[in-house]
Amino acid sequence: MKKFSKILALLLAAMMVMSLVACGSKNTEETTKAAETTTAAETTKAEETDAPEETEDEVTTGGTLVYATSTFGQKFSPFFYTTVYDGEVADKVTGYLLAADRGGAIINNGIEGETINYNGTDYTYYGLGDIEVVQNDDGTVDYNLTMRDDVVFSDGVPATIDDVIFGIYVCCDPMYDGSSTLYALPIEGMDAYRSGMDSLFNLLLAAGEDNTDFTNWDEATQTAFWAEYHEAGAAFAQGIIDYCVDNYIDYAESYIGATADEVTADEALQVKLGMFLWGFDGGWFEGATASDYWDVIVAAYDGDIATADSKEAGYTSFYDSFDTSKYEEAVAFGDGAANISGITKTGDYSMTIHMTSYDATAIYSMSFIVAPMHYYGDASLYDYNNNSFGFKKGDLSGVKAKTSAPMGCGPYVFEGYDNGVVTLKANENYYLGAPKIETILMQESVDSDYVPGIISGSFDVASPSISNTTLMAIKDGNSNGELVGDTITTYLVDYRGYGYIGVSAELVKIGDDAGSDASKALRKGFMTLFSVYRDTVINSYYGDRASVIQYPISNTSWAAPKPADEGYEVAYSKDADGNQIYTDGMTDEQKYEAAKEAAITWFKAAGFTYDEAAGKFTDVTETYEVMIPGQGEQDHPAYGIVVAASEVLAELGITLQVNDVGTSTWNNALEGNTAMMWAAAWQSSVDPDMTQVYTSGNYVTGTNSNHYAIRDTELDSLIAQGRASADTEERKSIYKNCFDIVLDWGVELPTYQRKDCVTVSSQRIDTDTVPGDLTPYYGVFAELEKLATK
Repeated sequence: MKKFSKILALLLAAMMVMSLVACGSKNTEETTKAAETTTAAETTKAEETDAPEETEDEVTTGGTLVYATSTFGQKFSPFFYTTVYDGEVADKVTGYLLAADRGGAIINNGIEGETINYNGTDYTYYGLGDIEVVQNDDGTVDYNLTMRDDVVFSDGVPATIDDVIFGIYVCCDPMYDGSSTLYALPIEGMDAYRSGMDSLFNLLLAAGEDNTDFTNWDEATQTAFWAEYHEAGAAFAQGIIDYCVDNYIDYAESYIGATADEVTADEALQVKLGMFLWGFDGGWFEGATASDYWDVIVAAYDGDIATADSKEAGYTSFYDSFDTSKYEEAVAFGDGAANISGITKTGDYSMTIHMTSYDATAIYSMSFIVAPMHYYGDASLYDYNNNSFGFKKGDLSGVKAKTSAPMGCGPYVFEGYDNGVVTLKANENYYLGAPKIETILMQESVDSDYVPGIISGSFDVASPSISNTTLMAIKDGNSNGELVGDTITTYLVDYRGYGYIGVSAELVKIGDDAGSDASKALRKGFMTLFSVYRDTVINSYYGDRASVIQYPISNTSWAAPKPADEGYEVAYSKDADGNQIYTDGMTDEQKYEAAKEAAITWFKAAGFTYDEAAGKFTDVTETYEVMIPGQGEQDHPAYGIVVAASEVLAELGITLQVNDVGTSTWNNALEGNTAMMWAAAWQSSVDPDMTQVYTSGNYVTGTNSNHYAIRDTELDSLIAQGRASADTEERKSIYKNCFDIVLDWGVELPTYQRKDCVTVSSQRIDTDTVPGDLTPYYGVFAELEKLATK
């Protein structure tokens, strides 16, 4: 049950479009195999190269756009926002140094503009800056950054590289507690700068409850801290326990051998149920309390409370019961460097970031906030040459004071928040020209009201959760009964992730060698049969909301192979002799039969004995299992695929047991590496780095890494090469080779790329001004200055 809350959160967050970076992006990949959030580029500015250049006289402003969104946390600062909805506000107000294209790739030459083809169309992208990546002979790397010299903030004050440096130092301050992880990059001098200072909270936590050194705090403070800590931890764990008891008490007998009535009457059994369903059964002991449960959770994350809080709950937060503000003060306990030596100002509009090692993903962190130092900080405290960067080190109170009222050089100016509505006004000083729409109202609402609100005229833009009910409501709202009509224009955008069927090479093999040709052939026999049923089943389950994909990467990524690319193939479309098994014009039934015959060749290659007369294998004694997390209701896009394949396999004398299980059973099997085959979905990060998912060293029980049990030195080497290259085209070629190896191992079958939905009022928004080819990284607001009302 450990992932129930996270699945819901990911599905909700996936509907939102956020900026590529904050203080430097947190490019994470959800490895729960359950479809989130990370960030997408909306700060990118682009125009089609064949579009006529607008003159100043042709640009008009006026009108109001109402954007339906969810509840704000009212932290609109680019440094400290915590929800995607607050982040959307920050993105419209804030400028970021680098732009990104529709595939999420960074634009190197944003100042003059860079033209990149997407989906057959050339688009030219502009941004606030340029970047040059220089890999040095000694293994270090320099990121040379240049910003435009004509940018001014919304209050008319010119922006320079000093504003960027100020923002970097905010994110790298020892007391910074926002979402940026810029400080984790191997920037020269970073550790030295952040050392010797920490928050009282962190120091108390690190010292432990039995600490007797009261140099930096008194005993009373320590005693109070730990009392609050234990209370908050117990409340956190109790939230999980209550959720399990309230929703899954019927699982008690199978998980802990107690009846529902016994659990209801016994608090100790309730704790046990919560720990077993959440995957922490290994830490349970007789008499364990909610507080003990919290200690087990924290220990599982090596004492990282913040990560434990974010990954294991969703119903309550540790910080809901712990007022950490009392322990936020900075405590200096040693000598820290006066500056970050790897950050060098090279001119009024240029700087260099020097890293001790190269990492291809680091470039996404280079799109720094262009933050008005005179607003968020104190200009009198900025003296670059004397290591003063706009605030007193360790004191971010001035920056935090502006958290609810952001300012920047983005297309809009924050006017205020009142009664559930954020009001934004066009920034007349915007570097790409004043936006055509004078006012944007970002209005809190609920998903079920999004489409009705557009139909009634309450909203102009919304991103509803996509479902058959939603699509029917859209069609009913248009006089033509289509998704695009006179009332609503619908944009179906590929989701930043994909569904797949996985196989453990360690559990599905011939003999002891998971990487042998015979073992690969065995797995490819299963995959060949799974593959042929994808089109029919996915179309039946999703309709227009999803499409079948052929490579283990989201179609939204710049690294995804395209049908026109050399070497592009349908997944598992060859027999064991290398022959193509499908031809143009085949009916579905003919494809099914062709796949069956091809699967026979693979199982023969695996070493099984085939009786030609009987039409089946005679020596397959093992029962294979595939787990589908359909909650016992057969409600999963892969269910029909594996059932159809299992019926054919049965005819061939091979038993494939399809187990439709609950999420906890599925998740525990994945994390314990006991699942032979399973169905799930990835959520992809902006960068296609494959280290965590496929490298040999990451096949570790209890983690969300390499469940496929691939151990391939060539793949490891290619992944390392891809991560070490600064050449996008070279990386794309490298990753195509990686995908081919993964498919050759027969451990992953991409099944579908589903879509998200954006709805726009056809009556009130000039849809000709909506960017073409929307993607998760390039949304409806990506060219916000061009968007116009009717």
